[in-house]
Amino acid sequence: LDPEMLLLHWLCMKHNLETPQVKLRREHGDSVGAQDFSPMPTPPSSARLHSSGAKAKRGLGVLAPLSPASARGVSGGFGTGGFEGTQSPAFPLPPTKRPGLGATARSLDVGGELAEVTFLPQRLGAALAVKPEEEQPFQLQVATPPQGPRPTPGLRTLGRLNGQIEVDAHRYLCRVDQMAMARTKITDVVATMRQELRGSFLNQVPLLSRNVINDQDFLRLVGKLRPWTFEQGEKIIVEGEIGDKLFIIERGTCEVIKNINGRPHCVGQLSKGAFFGEIAPLYATARTATVQTTSACTALSLAGSDLLATINDADLEKMRLIARTQVFSSIPLLNSLDSDEKVRIAQALKKQKWRQNAIITGENHITSRLYIVEHGTVLMEAKSKDLLPSFWPIDQEPKIVLGPGGFFGMRGLLYGAPVGFNITALTEVETLSISYEEILATSPPEDREKMESTMVMSMRHYLLRQIPQLKQMAEEYFRTIAMQAQQVTFKKWSVIFAKGERLDSVYVLEKGMVSEHPGERMAMCELPGETEENVNADATPPRVTPGEFFGVECLTNKAATASCTLVALTDVTLLRLPPGAVWSVLQEERQHIARIPLLSHEVLGKAEQYMLVGKLKPWSFRAGQTIIREGDIGDMLYVIEKGVCDASKMFDGKEVAVSQLKKGAFFGELAVMYDMPRNATVKAATDVVAVSLSREDIFSVVSPEKIVKMRHIACTQVFQQNSALLRNLETHEKIMIAEQMQSCTTKKGEIIQREGEAESRFHMIEKGEVTLMRNGKEIGKRYAGFMVGEMTAMFGEPARCTCVASTEEVRMLTISMESIYGIAGTGERPALERKLLSNFRRELISKMLQMQGKSDEYISAVCSYIEPSKFAKGEVLFENGRKLEYAYIVECGEVSVQGAPADFGAEDRQRAEPRRQYGDECLVMGADGQLVEARASYSLVAASDCSVLRLPKGVAQLILK
Repeated sequence: LDPEMLLLHWLCMKHNLETPQVKLRREHGDSVGAQDFSPMPTPPSSARLHSSGAKAKRGLGVLAPLSPASARGVSGGFGTGGFEGTQSPAFPLPPTKRPGLGATARSLDVGGELAEVTFLPQRLGAALAVKPEEEQPFQLQVATPPQGPRPTPGLRTLGRLNGQIEVDAHRYLCRVDQMAMARTKITDVVATMRQELRGSFLNQVPLLSRNVINDQDFLRLVGKLRPWTFEQGEKIIVEGEIGDKLFIIERGTCEVIKNINGRPHCVGQLSKGAFFGEIAPLYATARTATVQTTSACTALSLAGSDLLATINDADLEKMRLIARTQVFSSIPLLNSLDSDEKVRIAQALKKQKWRQNAIITGENHITSRLYIVEHGTVLMEAKSKDLLPSFWPIDQEPKIVLGPGGFFGMRGLLYGAPVGFNITALTEVETLSISYEEILATSPPEDREKMESTMVMSMRHYLLRQIPQLKQMAEEYFRTIAMQAQQVTFKKWSVIFAKGERLDSVYVLEKGMVSEHPGERMAMCELPGETEENVNADATPPRVTPGEFFGVECLTNKAATASCTLVALTDVTLLRLPPGAVWSVLQEERQHIARIPLLSHEVLGKAEQYMLVGKLKPWSFRAGQTIIREGDIGDMLYVIEKGVCDASKMFDGKEVAVSQLKKGAFFGELAVMYDMPRNATVKAATDVVAVSLSREDIFSVVSPEKIVKMRHIACTQVFQQNSALLRNLETHEKIMIAEQMQSCTTKKGEIIQREGEAESRFHMIEKGEVTLMRNGKEIGKRYAGFMVGEMTAMFGEPARCTCVASTEEVRMLTISMESIYGIAGTGERPALERKLLSNFRRELISKMLQMQGKSDEYISAVCSYIEPSKFAKGEVLFENGRKLEYAYIVECGEVSVQGAPADFGAEDRQRAEPRRQYGDECLVMGADGQLVEARASYSLVAASDCSVLRLPKGVAQLILK
């Protein structure tokens, strides 16, 4: 190909011009050789080529086809030494004007000389209004410059290089500017995408969505979101603390933790896009839960000051309106209304201010308005516990402090009941209030009846929930029971049920006043005059609070009778609930409880089991959510009511599934007795509904005598999990040992056992934490449910470490080996000794590296090949360099290692139990399944009289055979 023509063709295409109609291939015989680069001869004085009758075609660089002779003339055929078939310009030269044509002329180097070539641009004719002429052939004119000295090729090349350098430098600077602009654009795009993403997060918060505030304020708030970075395990907010920030999770996961019965419990999990604390920017309220990160987390915060500085008053009032509707979700009277109804009610609320120490209402005042605290705090206090309703927690003081979002007066609003508390403003207080008539007035007339029906039904459900057995019942079961409740009325002085009568229903007070009289029906007829004073002379205080319940004994005992006479002191309205509707649900729950060994029929009666059913607390877990985590300490057991869970344990740093739990299954039962770490992780495999019982729930129902029995059963389960000696004993033997164990308590810093001193007792930790130390250095810790000193107590050996109480109080159960042998009957002690010795040896074998992860059946098979041997002090078990035929396991006594490598036994210093296995490298098998020959790298000598178990190196092959 002709390189110059090819370059011209390429330049035209690059600049979007018509390509020239010229040949790109050289003529046959044309070549470029070494002689082509010799100094060029001087061409003839005139070398113009004419092509008459041809007209230049439109377009820059468009050449008409030439005759071969003409083409050769253009190519530089001016002598034998010219550049045949080539044209020299490598890049465009500055254009010049040719007189009279108005077209662009460019200089070309033809045959080593400069020539002018005229080109006619395609759009030039239209631009200059040149009329088209007749079709003429293209005319190429090559003008030779005047005669004179020719520039040397070297100088001409240097000039071209300088020009090319300038072009390249300009091109480079342009490229640098383009890249800088691209970087700026990418940065802007990333920032815009980040702002859009954060805006989408913020839009999910109801108070701050675009439906509430305008776009301009919304974008300003997005710009004020402040990012925070939290490491795994950090707390973002803490329950009970006052805060004014809203948080949105941008990256990572968190868990929501609430304090239940004085212990933290995970009640939910949060991930990307979730928000919490949304009321805090408007009202500085106490946090209702703790949020803790479960991974590295980035959260965005928005403070109350940012809201006040950005949002105008109208939108701020609209936000407060929505915040009030969220408060309605905690008010039973209003929580079932739809969002539009809540908004209309929020708009109808009336504000009122109270100065500090002002009495807002008295305990006997019948409120006609519902009050909601918006700012400040108020104190609700009753004069006496006797005046509190029956559903008031027994251990709770008769006073409550209400902050923003708290409410009072709801019962009086619907039923005309007195408040029952003296309510005083602790600080300057702002309240929002509304009457029942004003609530109904917010609804259109055609929807008013439906709205009233919804509120009445919500209140009835709330009143029924005051019954202990229904308080924590799952919503699915509760709705089934609530449908069976009937509204009944009694006239003044009517007897609702009499003392001694069989109870056939539970009654819940809705409206009116009743009294529980200790006498029988006939005794009441003998009272001197039917006045309230006479009726109440020996009775408990009148019951006027909606939600008071009577006759709940029939829910747990079908033959229950009334312990008093219930009399209507005014016209009353009650909800009557037949026990049959509750029994069907409670019976299923009770059967779940009865499957738990600690709460079985052998320990508790039906009445106590039914009482525990009333304490069950419902939980809902999403698929994938962790319910309990291995290693965590808790005090709750769980029973699955719906769904499937997976239980897993950590083995060699990997989580391995060990079982699947379905409806009726329970887990975590030992936590209600001991503060011991969970021994497995349980996750919801599907959406799960479960119920829980805490230690406090059980202890509040079960008598102390039965608690002791429950502890004995719990001990047997601890033996099964954590005791090497007692794991495989019969259940009755474990219970007898648990009954023989003695309780003892030590204070922080006290020594439980001392290193080097002989021990014949071992201990089980019930409460607290113990630190293990050797040579003055800490080597580990033990918690509730762990055994201490068990292996050394078997043969009365010296303690291998010192155990020190590391918490304020450590409670333990302790027993001696002699007491364990004492549970055996006449002639049964040898059998029990053999059983304990066998358990002890199984534990020694299972701790060998080669036996870890093996099944119980495999360990039992290995134990059948052990050879017990005794060695006197100073006797050599094996020598350095000797071929190992056995692995040696020290059962009792001490041995000495001689000539061992420097790094031998480095890991033993951190073990609670010292090394007992030696020469076990002979048990290693190669990839081909054959034993690898092993030789001792040290000598093993008996440091005292000792008993050793020898395990042949081919034991694995023997078991396979």
